[in-house]
Amino acid sequence: MDVERILAATEDIITPVAVVDEEIVERNLARMAKLAADHNVKLRPHAKTHKSSHMAKRQVAHGAVGLTCATFTEAEVFADAGVDDLLIAHPPVGRPKLERLAALASRVKRLAVSLDDVGVARSLPERLEVLWEVDTGQHRIGTLPGEPTAEGVRELVKAIGDERFRGLITHAGFVYAATNPQERQPAADQESDGLLITARLLRGDGIEVRELSVGSTPTAGLALRGGITEMRPGTYIYGDANQVTLGSQELEDCALAVVATVVATPAADRAVADAGSKALSADLRVAGLGGHGMVLGRPDLSVARVSEEHAVITSNRRTGFSIGDRVVIIPAHACTVVNLHPAVLAVSTEPHWVPVDARGWGSLLMG
Repeated sequence: MDVERILAATEDIITPVAVVDEEIVERNLARMAKLAADHNVKLRPHAKTHKSSHMAKRQVAHGAVGLTCATFTEAEVFADAGVDDLLIAHPPVGRPKLERLAALASRVKRLAVSLDDVGVARSLPERLEVLWEVDTGQHRIGTLPGEPTAEGVRELVKAIGDERFRGLITHAGFVYAATNPQERQPAADQESDGLLITARLLRGDGIEVRELSVGSTPTAGLALRGGITEMRPGTYIYGDANQVTLGSQELEDCALAVVATVVATPAADRAVADAGSKALSADLRVAGLGGHGMVLGRPDLSVARVSEEHAVITSNRRTGFSIGDRVVIIPAHACTVVNLHPAVLAVSTEPHWVPVDARGWGSLLMG
């Protein structure tokens, strides 16, 4: 990311402001599409990272078979944008969600949800397909690999029929506990092995398992053993400091940044900028990352801590900042940062605003 170009594009804009380098985005999209094609797996990116109909269209243009969504708002916005193959990777529980789900199912060619409970599956509209969530190490949603999942899927097939059971899904979110890049491969092996072992059990029972879907950017390309059919990376489109620290992306792959202004220099080794947790987020940081982001062009600096509207930037020597200076920060976690901004400034030949139009959870009546 060209710091000077970013600063020039934002010099007349109040900070903090989120910016995206579209040239880097296009490179990231092309690289992941090639990775999927080289391994003969389908690419269904998780669009919670960008929450943007514009970026959703770019992913489909690069060969994505459809998109993965975390919320109904995402799914509805992307359906409006013409994406007609959607997976909602979150159990739809409660009448309001089921009503929205039924309406959405009538608008797209293919709609699926992931879950780990037969009762939830029974409540779904009949058109929907189901992927059963396998807990391969995240310990969030899902049943354990092997017989615990096989038992659940047997009951699922009895309840909704084998034609609506698409397959197995997992998320290797536990890879973010890695303390070095070398620990990504064991996490990827755990992710794929859990699905493959379970699928063998089900197929031995005569149950067709059409999809084995893995998903995370740090394990993308590492978990694509023979038999895996689909991958769902998300962060790769923008990159972030976590990915750089884990070795899954390079700093040159980071397309998203937050521009902030230095508003105080209370000590020679400490400056304060105007991008706090409401602009940079205070979310997930991997073990090797020493702050809430990376200041481009200044590897000696650390975004040491954030409060709501302040980022404290420290150095092991003088920061060299003056009040009014601007900095470009690659955030620790792209997904949560994007969700904080109503739009991102896309920097290409001519800067323009790209709405983050799939934020929130509100009802259709709220818009």
